[in-house]
Amino acid sequence: MGWTVRKQLLCPACGDLVAEAIHRRFPAMLTVRAPAGYEVMPRRSAALERELLAGELPGDPDQATLRQMLLRYHADLIYELTCPRGHVTYRAAPVVVQAVRNSPGAWVQLG
Repeated sequence: MGWTVRKQLLCPACGDLVAEAIHRRFPAMLTVRAPAGYEVMPRRSAALERELLAGELPGDPDQATLRQMLLRYHADLIYELTCPRGHVTYRAAPVVVQAVRNSPGAWVQLG
């Protein structure tokens, strides 16, 4: 495996492309780009938790699963990935990095 890995992230609901992840091992860097070309900016888990409690999150996330993820990754950055069909996926940066590093091929299923 090289220092930089580039893979396509797929929606867990429908399998469409949601983003491209570029991970560099040293110095560590993760860049996530939407299919339209803009960089997806991560957010702190506390901001996401406030929106969850206020009911302001886009899409229809599974609240129990999202709360469990926020508890586990309470100090990490969270990516909000939207597929062309409108499905919204929330993943912590360490989960994206692990999926990119461990999956074979050019595609990563975020399931």
